[in-house]
Amino acid sequence: MERELKHLLIAIGLGLLLGGLIVQRWHKLDFPESVVFVEITNTLNEVVPLVRIEHGSDFLQERILLTQFRPNETRLIRLNHELGKGYTIEAQLKNKEKIEACVGRYATQWVEHIEIGLSGIRSVD
Repeated sequence: MERELKHLLIAIGLGLLLGGLIVQRWHKLDFPESVVFVEITNTLNEVVPLVRIEHGSDFLQERILLTQFRPNETRLIRLNHELGKGYTIEAQLKNKEKIEACVGRYATQWVEHIEIGLSGIRSVD
């Protein structure tokens, strides 16, 4: 009787493990996009009224707008995007001038650090 109980507990444990692995794989197939974090810092001595981040893939196109970005302010943004694929950042300054850059190409870290400054938009990684 004790031996049958051991076998039953082992079978239940293996079933739960196998079920968990199947659910995990199904979830990955259902949600193929990964996540990238972008830490953006305004190093200018003025408010940046609008920052636009755009990226896309086979499954989605996303645009994120940041408004009233104060001097020396840092914001952390989450993108539903694959690591190393690149994305566009455009900053509209107070004098209506726009600066933009494509960043994030060939990135190897899940958090990318971006600065908006006098020399434009650049990755500091």
